[in-house]
Amino acid sequence: MAVLDQVYTVDLRGLAEGRHHLVLSELGSNLGLPEDQLVVTTDVVVELTLDLTGSLIMVRGGISAKPTLVCARCLEPYESDMTAAFDAVIRMGHNNFRLEDEDETPVDFGDDWISFAPSVRESLMLAVPIKPLCSVDCQGLCPQCGTNLNFSRCSCGQEPADPRWNALKTFLEDNRGEQADGRS
Repeated sequence: MAVLDQVYTVDLRGLAEGRHHLVLSELGSNLGLPEDQLVVTTDVVVELTLDLTGSLIMVRGGISAKPTLVCARCLEPYESDMTAAFDAVIRMGHNNFRLEDEDETPVDFGDDWISFAPSVRESLMLAVPIKPLCSVDCQGLCPQCGTNLNFSRCSCGQEPADPRWNALKTFLEDNRGEQADGRS
C-alpha cells in the first residue's frame, strides 16, 4: 500500500481485505494547527489499523506527539508527551467513500485515497489539557511581583487576608482544635 505525499493520506488502490497496520509521521508544523493553542515542532506519529471487510473499512488511529505547552501556573513553556486516539467506520461505494456516522471523526476523501489529517488535528486539539501544568508541584507566580516561585523566592511580604474571611479562619482554627482533642 503506497502512502501519497499528502499529510496522513492512505492510498486505497489495491487494498486487500483484512487488517493493515501503517505508521505515518509528519512534522507537526505541517498540520495547520492553530499556533495560539497548540505548537508541535516535532514529528506527530500516527499508528493506523485498517480492517477492511467487504465494503467497510474500520479505522483505529493512535497519535503520539510532543507539543510545547504553556504552564497555567508559571507561564513557562514546556514540552509534553501527548497521546490521542480516533476511530472511524468508512463505507466504500462504487466510486466514493462516506463515513457511516456523520458525527464521527472527520476525514477527507478522494477518488482512491483517504486523508486522516482532520482526525489527527481534532484529536490533538481535544487532548490539550484544560489547565496544562509543567509539573504537579509547580509553585506558579507571586501574585504581587510576578516572580516565578519555582526558581526563587520573592521579597514580597504576605499581604494580610481580606478581613471578611476572619470568621471562616476562626471557624477552621476552632474545628482543628476540636479534632486534635478527639472531639468531632
